[in-house]
Amino acid sequence: MKERTTLQKSLKPHWVWAIALGSSIGWGAFVQPTNWMSTAGPLGAILGFAIGGLLMMLIAISYGFLIRNFPVSGGEFAYAFISLGKTHAFISGWFLTLGYICVAALNATALALMVQFIFPSILENLYMYEVAGWEVYGTEIIIASVALAIFGYLNVRGGVFSGRVQFIFCITMIAGVLLITFLTGMQPNTGLGNISPNFPMDTTAVSAIVSIVAIAPWAFVGFDNVPQTAEEFNFLLKKLSD
Repeated sequence: MKERTTLQKSLKPHWVWAIALGSSIGWGAFVQPTNWMSTAGPLGAILGFAIGGLLMMLIAISYGFLIRNFPVSGGEFAYAFISLGKTHAFISGWFLTLGYICVAALNATALALMVQFIFPSILENLYMYEVAGWEVYGTEIIIASVALAIFGYLNVRGGVFSGRVQFIFCITMIAGVLLITFLTGMQPNTGLGNISPNFPMDTTAVSAIVSIVAIAPWAFVGFDNVPQTAEEFNFLLKKLSD
C-alpha cells in the first residue's frame, strides 16, 4: 500500500489563533452593524449575537474533540470518511468545495465594495454591465482579482509564511478596533443614551433577537478553517482544550 503523504508541522499556536479569528471576522463585521441595529436594535443585536456565539461554541467544542482524535488535514471531509465512509465523504467534500469557492468570491467582491464605500469616485470607472440593477465596473474586477492573487500567493508560500502574515494582520486589526473604540469614547457626545431605543418600535424584543440569531452562524463562520490545518499543528493538541 502506498504510504500516505503527510504535511509539515509548522503552524504555531498563535498562528492557528490568527487563522481562526481572521477567518471569522470578515467585512460584514465592519459594514453590516448599522443594518443589524436597524433590524433588531442595539440591545437586540448584542443579545442575538451573544446567543449565536454560545450556539456556535457547541460546534467549536465538537471540532476540538475531533481534532484531538483525528489530527489530519481535510476537516469535515476526513471526519465523514473516517466515521461514515466514502459516500458521505464524497458528498461532504463537494459541498465544502462549493462553500469555499463561494466564500472566496464573496470576500473578494466584498473588498471592492468596501473600497467603493470609502472612495466611490475611484471605482466607478470602466463600466462593464449591470446585474439585478447593480452596475459592475472593471475597476471592481481588477481589485477583486488582485486580492485573490495576493492571498492565493500567501497560501502557496506555505503554512509558515501564511501563518505569520495572518497573525500580523490580526494584531493590526485588533489595534485598529481598539484605537477607533478609544477615540469614539473620547467624543463628548458619546454615551449610553445613543443606544436608545434598545429594540425597534415596530417589533417585539423576542422577534428582534431571533432575527439576529438566525444569521449568527454566517457571522461566526470561519473558525472551521482550523480543522483543515490540524495536520500542520506544531504543538501538543492538549492546548486546544486549555
